[in-house]
Amino acid sequence: MSDQSLKPKSGKNAVENDLAEILAPGREYKSLAGYTFVVDSSRWELSKGVVIQVGFTLEKLHPRLASGFIATLANIARTASSRHTFNYLERFRHMLKTVGCDVTTTTLINYRSTLNRSTEYYLGTLRSFFYKWHDLGYPGIGPDVVDLLKSWTLRGNLKGDAVQRLDPEEGPLTDNELIAFNEGAARAFEKGQIAISDLSLALLMSSSGRRPLQIAYLKIGDIDGSCRNTKGEKILQIYIPRAKQRGEKFRGSFKTFRVTRELWNVLSAQKNECIGYVEKVLGYELQDVDRQLLPLFPDLEAFPGVSSIIELRSLLDSDRLHITPREINGVLAKIVEASQCFSERTGELLKVPSRRFRYTLGTRAAREGLGVMIIAEMLDHTDTQSADVYIKNIPEHVAALDAAVGYQLAPYAQAFQGVLVDREEEARRGDDPSSRIRHGRQGAATCGKHGPCGANVPIPCYTCLHFQPWVDGPHEAVYDDLIAERERIFDVTGDLAMAAVNDRTILAVAEVVRRCKQRREELAKDSVP
Repeated sequence: MSDQSLKPKSGKNAVENDLAEILAPGREYKSLAGYTFVVDSSRWELSKGVVIQVGFTLEKLHPRLASGFIATLANIARTASSRHTFNYLERFRHMLKTVGCDVTTTTLINYRSTLNRSTEYYLGTLRSFFYKWHDLGYPGIGPDVVDLLKSWTLRGNLKGDAVQRLDPEEGPLTDNELIAFNEGAARAFEKGQIAISDLSLALLMSSSGRRPLQIAYLKIGDIDGSCRNTKGEKILQIYIPRAKQRGEKFRGSFKTFRVTRELWNVLSAQKNECIGYVEKVLGYELQDVDRQLLPLFPDLEAFPGVSSIIELRSLLDSDRLHITPREINGVLAKIVEASQCFSERTGELLKVPSRRFRYTLGTRAAREGLGVMIIAEMLDHTDTQSADVYIKNIPEHVAALDAAVGYQLAPYAQAFQGVLVDREEEARRGDDPSSRIRHGRQGAATCGKHGPCGANVPIPCYTCLHFQPWVDGPHEAVYDDLIAERERIFDVTGDLAMAAVNDRTILAVAEVVRRCKQRREELAKDSVP
């Protein structure tokens, strides 16, 4: 049935007849994402992970509104995104729960009186829903309701409030927190606590700031290294599907995102892992064209039920084999828990809803002096309204970090991940002189890692998992040198962001100094007869 056929003809009898056809028992429609839903079912699955409970709303609704409500919602489900439809239903359900089962001018006035500055946009969302309902000609929304809504000036959702407040739990991450998350993800993978899919997903979210839905929609073929620059060097890039554009279908358009060599290698490993898993489950090798269409981050539970290559190819055209945005947020939280990644601002485990990475990317771009158009492009915004918040309120996360402040923050930052040892002989590889780490001419620690390392010791070592500082090592001298270098860079450049490049290492060294002092006191007590 076409979109036009969902709108009833004029005249009472014509409307009733058309609604009877539209809402006929068992009538099936397809959502914008290609999912089939039955119009008289109590639940509609509109896309992967998005199921709306229509029956719950109908139970609270006045009978005179029922047919118009269902017909309108079905129209929206077929022409707009599943999230858009879900939001309409949630706002409508909230109004019914708050002020009653009908939609009249009185109920709207009463409902508005219950809203505040942060929730008034609920009514703005409903206004759009009711306009659509009325324009389609379905019964339930009278002209008086439309006239009242048109007379109101409603404030929209607060944009960038968490960014402006630098909220420590919902706003942009500090540089230290971002580094802590990335290092924590790498550390958790190295320990076998997370899979390569978790690591690649986390690093891609962190570096790109894209929405979870965009990352969830990625396919293996979106990783492209075929282009080269004028020097003949590979251009490493990903084609990321767009989302949140009005009427955007599954993977309808793309934006190019350049990646680093390190991230490229991780994503390539994930690509190979995905292909190997799927072919093992299916029991046969796929043609290259089919491999390219596999999800980069697949729903592993969806493949065992695929019975044939024909069914597989059909599913590859939809989001059914992809993970959901909710699962992505779950992975981010799992990484924080596994790596015990703390925030130095709250002293608690870092909260990482995916939007915080978007806020962080925009904040860092504004701090670097990039304009609103560039920031909007980076964040894949359709316009500059949301990007304005970063320009109007350029936050400065990089506060002065002197000796005293460093020691205070060190226990919370959790930057030191190694193991303190009383002396070199007790360290793993302590009998190997090549593992010795020096500061100047003085020995400071032991590296417990077997194999090559390209780090410029000893500064990067303090945040390394394999670092084993000695209790009597010259760690205070390392700390003083780093603080002095920080101050020197700021005096020369006037740029706090540049001066803060080693702040996480400074916090790690401060923690080593603190633990060494504590351990020396314990050893002194033990030596007293």
